[in-house]
Amino acid sequence: MVAPVTGGQCGTPGAQDMTTDQALSHRQIAELTLAYCRGVDRADEALLKSIFHDDSIVICGAFEGNGQQFASEICTIVRAVFDQTLHSIDHQSIEVTGDTAMGETYVVAVSTMTDLDRGKSEMLTGGRYLDRFTRRDGIWKFAARTFVSEWSRIDGTSCTDDAPSATQGLGSHPAARWH
Repeated sequence: MVAPVTGGQCGTPGAQDMTTDQALSHRQIAELTLAYCRGVDRADEALLKSIFHDDSIVICGAFEGNGQQFASEICTIVRAVFDQTLHSIDHQSIEVTGDTAMGETYVVAVSTMTDLDRGKSEMLTGGRYLDRFTRRDGIWKFAARTFVSEWSRIDGTSCTDDAPSATQGLGSHPAARWH
């Protein structure tokens, strides 16, 4: 028998013991949220589709619909509108109960765009993802994802053009060896 892992929410007093399954599930779900960021930032439609259940629901900005459709549409938008995007997640809370989990994850996203006059602008957005995850056939995926925007701003910027684009990847950049 494996002893339970203690400290449900960062060892807070009164937190119930976390079983090995709950700890593993928590880690797998956290990996899903990271995969989402990577999928959007790289406009990787296949990756995004792989993390949403076929009957999932996404509410994000003007989009409200199926997760599979969202994966296609967000990648089209990223390729058409943004030169670069970067999603950074923080302050994550995940509660696992059997084959269902609820999560709240804070996010800050920065996106660089080229305006019609060829000037660059940067959009900075902060908010939270409210998620429901389900495990089917042993695999955790998003069942529902809602983005709640807390704030947003757009500024002119002096970005250089030497950084790789969202879909370009790192190519021969030295950091590519880590991927």
